[in-house]
Amino acid sequence: MTDIIVYGRGKTGQSVMSLLQKLHQSAVFYDDVKGFDRGGFTSGGLVVLSPGIPPTAKGVIEARKIGAQFCCELELCFPLCRGKCISVTGTNGKTTVCEMIHHILRCVGKKSVLLGNGGVPFSSRVLDVSYDETVVLESSSFQLAFCKKFAPYISVLTNVASDHLNWHGTVQNYRSAKANNFLRQQDGFAIFNGDDENVVALSEKCRSVKLFYSLRDNDANCSFDGEFVTVKTKDIRCKRQAKFLKNFALHNQSNALAAISACVCAGVCLADCLRALQTFRLSPHRLQKISSFCGVDFVDDSKATNVHATVSALKCFSQDLALILGGSDKGESYDEIFLNLPPDSVVTAAGQTASDIRQCGGKYGVEVRVFDDIKKAVTYCFYALKGRGGTVLMSNACASFDSFGGFEERGEYFAKAVEELKVENTEI
Repeated sequence: MTDIIVYGRGKTGQSVMSLLQKLHQSAVFYDDVKGFDRGGFTSGGLVVLSPGIPPTAKGVIEARKIGAQFCCELELCFPLCRGKCISVTGTNGKTTVCEMIHHILRCVGKKSVLLGNGGVPFSSRVLDVSYDETVVLESSSFQLAFCKKFAPYISVLTNVASDHLNWHGTVQNYRSAKANNFLRQQDGFAIFNGDDENVVALSEKCRSVKLFYSLRDNDANCSFDGEFVTVKTKDIRCKRQAKFLKNFALHNQSNALAAISACVCAGVCLADCLRALQTFRLSPHRLQKISSFCGVDFVDDSKATNVHATVSALKCFSQDLALILGGSDKGESYDEIFLNLPPDSVVTAAGQTASDIRQCGGKYGVEVRVFDDIKKAVTYCFYALKGRGGTVLMSNACASFDSFGGFEERGEYFAKAVEELKVENTEI
């Protein structure tokens, strides 16, 4: 039997290898640096790609030339999963929506497991999933790009902007990857953000039951008018008071509607969804207020690893803002940030993309101060606001891998810098 090639030796690759061994499949590792454990690519052989492997990787090109077959972790695991899958994707919001769905299901006593992008690999738990358990999957464009058969029972598409162009090559490739979340659904439900024109356009490709959620359109299948959440489907019509959602940032109100839509499709009543969401708490590094002193608030939005996420964050602030941008390059344009800046904002940048951000700001008459370290940017922003008050917001619009192991590490570094500044400015 031809060996299966597991391309990538990271967390997902290791998990996939362990799964294949449990299934008594012969498999070997490959990566572009260390090469093969043994053997090589063969015509008709199967290559299981880890999420970080781009279509331009030298091994992918070599394997294509000799007619190897490709699949991703989602494709490999999906036929093995006995429970129903809810798969959430989008440029932003997918982590929060998945956590909300998981929280609601757990609160109402339904068995649920949260797996996927950046967390616990699907392959590490798929054989343990029972028939009465729901798998809530966070599905990235990297994972979806190579899917040809993946078809969850419920799919959710939160939004689509330009992201990961350094991986996908073009916006069209990126959007096509996102469409693989729902493209092959024959039954079940596909849930779309009706407030995102790119999502609405992609939804035209859907062949299963389509549901739309919206903060703007009260005729959508799931909507919120500032006081009531309304759900309208073929079989359900209900309306419940939900004033507590006004305490959520706008993008999290939208995320809540996505989660409610999915859970209603999974058999949870609207009242129970809302009751559960009142006890939901956001994960760290997502517009998280971490400190306040000398009249200045400090907000960690390190999870904002693309421009779309930072623009969403900016809409939560109207004035007296000092912004920290920058990180590793993903091939995006920064224009939308400067088109959405609150008036008189202080803007700083640090990291690999700092010079590009400064150059972009110049086109809009915005001076961007560049620093070689986030800590220096924090200090500058604080003193720019001290005395008049305001918010120092680190919402990077870039990945973190120029200087950090991930957005969590970057957020922790920011928090440490803020704490040191607090000690310096509160000594008696």
